[in-house]
Amino acid sequence: MADRPNGSRALPSIAVGIDVGGTFTDAIVADLATGACLDAFKLPSTPQDPAIAVLHAVDRIKESHPLDGVIICHGTTVGTNALIERRGVRTALVATEGFTDVIELRRQARPELYTFDVRISEPLVAPGDRFGLAARTDAEGREIAPLPDLGPLVEKLRAAGFEAVAVCLLHAYAAPEHEHAVGAALDAALPEAFVSLSSDVAPEIGEFERTSTTVVNAYIGPRVRGYLERLHKGLAERGAGGLAIVKSSGGLTTPQNAARYPAHLVESGPAAGLTASARFGATIGEPNVLAFDMGGTTAKAGVVVDGEPRIITEFYADSLVEGRRTGGYPILSPVIDVVEIGAGGGSIAYLDEAGVLKVGPESAGASPGPACYGKGGTRPTVTDAHAVIGTLRPGPLAQAGITLRPDLARIAIDTHLARPLGWDVAQAAHAILEIATANMAEMVRLATVRRGLDVRDFTMVPSGGAGPLHASAIAREVGIERIAVPPLPGMFSALGATLAPVRHDVSRSLVTTLATLTADALAAAFVPLIEKMDALFAAETIPLRPATTARLADIRFRGQLFELSIPLGAGGEPVPEPAAIDRAFRDAYVAEYGFDLPGSEVELVSLRLVATAEREGGATTATLAPDAASLVEDGAVLGRDGAAIPTRFLDAAALGAGHTLAGPAVVAVGGATVWIDGPAEITRGADGGVRIALTPRADQEAA
Repeated sequence: MADRPNGSRALPSIAVGIDVGGTFTDAIVADLATGACLDAFKLPSTPQDPAIAVLHAVDRIKESHPLDGVIICHGTTVGTNALIERRGVRTALVATEGFTDVIELRRQARPELYTFDVRISEPLVAPGDRFGLAARTDAEGREIAPLPDLGPLVEKLRAAGFEAVAVCLLHAYAAPEHEHAVGAALDAALPEAFVSLSSDVAPEIGEFERTSTTVVNAYIGPRVRGYLERLHKGLAERGAGGLAIVKSSGGLTTPQNAARYPAHLVESGPAAGLTASARFGATIGEPNVLAFDMGGTTAKAGVVVDGEPRIITEFYADSLVEGRRTGGYPILSPVIDVVEIGAGGGSIAYLDEAGVLKVGPESAGASPGPACYGKGGTRPTVTDAHAVIGTLRPGPLAQAGITLRPDLARIAIDTHLARPLGWDVAQAAHAILEIATANMAEMVRLATVRRGLDVRDFTMVPSGGAGPLHASAIAREVGIERIAVPPLPGMFSALGATLAPVRHDVSRSLVTTLATLTADALAAAFVPLIEKMDALFAAETIPLRPATTARLADIRFRGQLFELSIPLGAGGEPVPEPAAIDRAFRDAYVAEYGFDLPGSEVELVSLRLVATAEREGGATTATLAPDAASLVEDGAVLGRDGAAIPTRFLDAAALGAGHTLAGPAVVAVGGATVWIDGPAEITRGADGGVRIALTPRADQEAA
């Protein structure tokens, strides 16, 4: 792959990352040469238009730092929210005749096997907005039925006023010409419409998954494009050097590319957090990291193994609704693998119809927020429970312009939970936290134990505004003994945006048995992918170091439905011989499943090309300096029985590197608060973060 020249312009001295969450918008300014944190803060998010909060953050940064040539690295939830809240645009689907309803037929798999009142995610395109086209190719790409006159179809779409059109024709991954012709006709007749072609967005087999991906891309496309255009314009007016967007794979790209493929942004924020976790783990010598991110609305867990986040090539967006599996929307896109549940600091605690205490998934969000924020919220949340027992410190919230009101939190919990249950307020507050901890502990098990990983092999890295508050309790619940709190946990996804490389993934399906292939034919099949990759990197505006590329192939035994991804070497190296690929696949199959299938034919399904390029002059992490003036005091946390538990309260910045103390303690670290709820050895790291070695509590030793 050709390397893109970086140009001769001077490199900026700072990196800026901004991440939008459901409650807060986080920003960080880091020195590119040293990695030192120059500024980090939170602002309330603006759900009506997230760009407003982002531009407010940029205005604040501009007061202290020149933005000439600075690329703003941004993790966004705009596409995610448009999908989850069904605020996309009216979309038409053009599919091969007889296949227009594939998005409703799905795979006929029940998301909850033993649930009788099954709830399936509603199709994003209504039945009356699906149009069949009498044109067809076979799986080899041979034309069976030619394209008809497209005039009547185009006129129907134009007259109906669709804002977006998804085009997904049968076997377009093998023969895209029909889709290209339809796309050209639509572009000419509907210049304002957002047109997505499956052969461009997801040129892979799997008719349902490919159609779903293309529909999602079209459905959220105009919303994402409009947001990025507003943001890009606002940044230009403020003198910034440009904008880079974090994709679901954890890599950065231009806003133009992001607007073309919005389906690649659905896990933008969590991906940035996992990227930061991987970099942080590398700096502290921990290659196996469990990343735990808890914000105001959701909690997420993912693993970094041997220094690399686990990346999958297909995921189901919005598959968990109000605590129930609904199927979701499959998206064929590289994504850092995370498990996500509706559990955040703003998750609302309530009594169900049977009088049982439940927590989440509904969130108080940014407005009105938890009761203790004093912004009009009256329903009790996880954050209010912390405010009642005394583990939520006012400092990090004050930096975001919020005055902590524990009195309002007590009223909310007492009114809605304690009095109806006949409990004390402290008992109700602890019950909220215990339920939230149990829910998130199960999420951690899904990300580790349920995937064959021993959780004891991992160091937990908590992040998000609420993550460090719950890390100790969750770690004790699942059996993790080591916690490493980074120096900026409250702005970790924003930090991850500044650390992310530019990354592009391209793929194509090529279904054939390995026995019929040669190394030369395989090398030739990669050529279109290399050309597409070169075009993507040529459009990048960030000064980059030379890119590294990797080739992969999705391979299975013939007749099976699932593949293993097998490395085929770096770009520029000779492509392996088919016999060597066969051996590598069988070895991987035995490692994964414990047995081989001698005599079975091995089938190549898809080819993939992955390229990453680090930023020129970029740092690898961020650090915080000590501050001797910071708070250190003795206090107490309210126990479940209402008794005071002696607890040390301090800022990590008040400790010298290597300073050690014993738990329990409440420690403020970089925009978040760490609650160590029992015996532990707590050490301040040289970077300003905190390392925690948990020891069993008395109740655990007794058990």
